[in-house]
Parts: sequence; C-alpha cells; structure tokens
Amino acid sequence: MNQTAVMVTSVQSKHDFDAFVELPWQVPQDRQMVRPMREFQRHLFDRGHRFRGSLSLAAQLDGMLLGKENPFYEHGDLDLFLARVGGRPIARIAAIQNRLHNEYHHDQTGFFGFYECVDGGEDGQAATRAVVEAASSWLRQRGLVTIRGPFNPTINDDCGIWTEGNRYPSFLMPSNPSYYASHLQAAGFAPAKTLRVYRLNLATPPEKEWTRWSKMTERIQRSVKIQLRAANFKDLDSEVKSFLTIYNTALADNWGFAPMSFHELRSMAELFQYVLDSSLIRAAEVEENGVRKVVGAVISVPDLNEILRHTSGRLVHPLTIWKLLRMKLGQPTERIRVVFLGVLPEYRHTPVSALLLFDTIRMAKKFGAREIEGSWILEDNPAMYKPLEDHGFQITDRYVIYERPTT
Repeated sequence: MNQTAVMVTSVQSKHDFDAFVELPWQVPQDRQMVRPMREFQRHLFDRGHRFRGSLSLAAQLDGMLLGKENPFYEHGDLDLFLARVGGRPIARIAAIQNRLHNEYHHDQTGFFGFYECVDGGEDGQAATRAVVEAASSWLRQRGLVTIRGPFNPTINDDCGIWTEGNRYPSFLMPSNPSYYASHLQAAGFAPAKTLRVYRLNLATPPEKEWTRWSKMTERIQRSVKIQLRAANFKDLDSEVKSFLTIYNTALADNWGFAPMSFHELRSMAELFQYVLDSSLIRAAEVEENGVRKVVGAVISVPDLNEILRHTSGRLVHPLTIWKLLRMKLGQPTERIRVVFLGVLPEYRHTPVSALLLFDTIRMAKKFGAREIEGSWILEDNPAMYKPLEDHGFQITDRYVIYERPTT
C-alpha cells in the first residue's frame, strides 16, 4: 500500500472525537483483551467539553463519576491524532507533554499513549507510522526531543505494550494484539524498558507455610512495634496525603518516574472508595516521638476486568452495577492485583517491606481471591522482584516501553 493513502488529522470535531473513542472496539482480538472504558476516555479526551456540550447527558454523567476535569491537565497537555485509509479510521495516538516529568528529570522527553490500530498488515503499519510522525511533530514543536510510551497518559497510569502472556490482563493493565510491537518498531521505535508481571497461585503455598509466615509476622511486629492497618476512607484527604508521600518517595529513583499529584491520587481514591475493600489497601505505621507515622503502604485492587470485560466498555451498565454489588457483598474476584508496595527509604532495610508483602498476600487470600498479581516491575530491578520470587511468584507476562527521537 502507498503511504500517501493514509490521511492523518488532529481530532477537532465531535465526529473525529467519537471515532477516536470507538476505535479500540474495532481492534481484532488475537489474544484475550479487555477494552478501555468509554467513560474514562471521554472524560480525559473531552477537555473543557470541546466535543460535547457541558449540559449533555454523557458529559454530566462522566463528571459525576470522575470529577469536573482530569487532574492530569494541571501539569500536562495532549493532542489526539486519527489516521484514516479510504475514509475508514484505522489508527489513533495521543501526543502527550508531561511538564511534571521534565521538571523532575530536567530532560526534554515527550510521550505518546492511547495507541490503537485495527489492521495488522501493511495498512496498519503505514497508519501507525503516520500517527507517530504526527505526534512527534506536535512534541517537537514544544521543544521535546524524545517520544516515549505508551503511557495512558502518565507512567502512573496503565502503560506499555503487551508482548508476552496468554491470559487476560488485570485491571489497569493494557490489552493489545501481538502486532502492535512490530508496528511500533517499524515506525522507528526501539525498546526502552521491559516490565514484568508476577503472579502467585494462592493455593500453592501449603498450610504449614502460611502458619510459618503468620508466626514470623507476629514475632517481627512484637519486636519492632510495627502496626499494620487498613486504609481509612472516612478521612480521605489525610489518607491520600500519607499514601502519596510513600508513593512519591519510594519510587523517586525508579526509571522514568514522575511524581503523582495530590489531585491525581485523590481523584482515584474518590472513585474507588465505593468499589474497593479498604482492607486490601494497607498502611504500616511506627511510633516516632509519641506520634503514629505511616512508613510503608500497599495499594491492592480486585481484578475489576473480570467484570468490565463483559460490559461492552461501559462503566454505567446493569451488569457492572450488579457484579460490583455482588463483590461488595462477598463475591470476590478471582485475582487481586498489587499496584504498589513501597516504604520510606529510611525503612528499606527494616522488616517493613517483608511484613507488608506477607500481609498483602494474607489479605488477598482472606478476600477470597485465588491468585495475586504484582505488576508492574522493571525487568532490571532485582531489588523489587527478588522478594516476590522468594515467595513463589512467577513471571507470567511482559510489557515493553518504546522510544525514539522526535526527529
């Protein structure tokens, strides 16, 4: 196919906006996939209600669920590009500027995200090259010399291209056909980092192992006076501040890290407090000068993809509401995903990390899950993945982050 047959436009009309949001639903499934929720994408992409009137039912519903505007825009901007072949939408991409990342790293990195392509052949490769060039040009005009991704829209959200694994991904982990990697590499991208997914079958450890871990945990807690507790959703602002300190401090030296803002974590907590079991989100506290201080934290979430993959990409769906209600009433998901586990640097060489890991496994088992997942972890970060391997976790999936110059 001649590449000149590809037409790329910036999304400037409601017609293009609707095509952009709906494109993932045209992507063929050559492996198990969970497509993105339309409400989340419309809320992020329709900044300032450019494409839908603020009084439209969809805009009002998204605002009630997700807030007035996505807090990403406090420190970032993005533009959407759609490629058509013969008038048919075939690929999409978002060009992303994250000022918080560049201020933190003192570099000139731009990002791409929300990449989708409905064609695994030459048309798809040409369309991918075209949207990548459009995104690169947009970033280059803003003085950014590298394009990296996918991040949707930041490294603190779902990111990467799924390259290995044969089971459907967990909640907030991306889905894509196998040809995405080759399309991006044909567009000039090279792998920058590989991310690992670890899982543990909760029936694998024998009861004597659970007993040994429990006794060890009790002994350590008595000796070092560490208190483990569930999240307190009744004091959400205070809890978000405590967890945000742990999150931003614990990950500060990680590759590609960009701090999460208070409003970003607050927005997530505000939505998920009605869905998540607070006992799955854990804090480790010690007493310093007579005051309890949070020194470590875990954020675990039920695998809501078990619910969402059957609801046609709509958060507001009778089946979604029914299954979420059943989960709250004691019908667990099969899998629990550990999104984050971290401790303050001054407590890294104490038993806090080990206590939190076992406590997280224990709470997942108590929740009724049959499997626990740790994701994602950088493949070149043994300090993070070795404790999981020591506890019987095994690699099940890999994702790749890509980058190339914007020129």
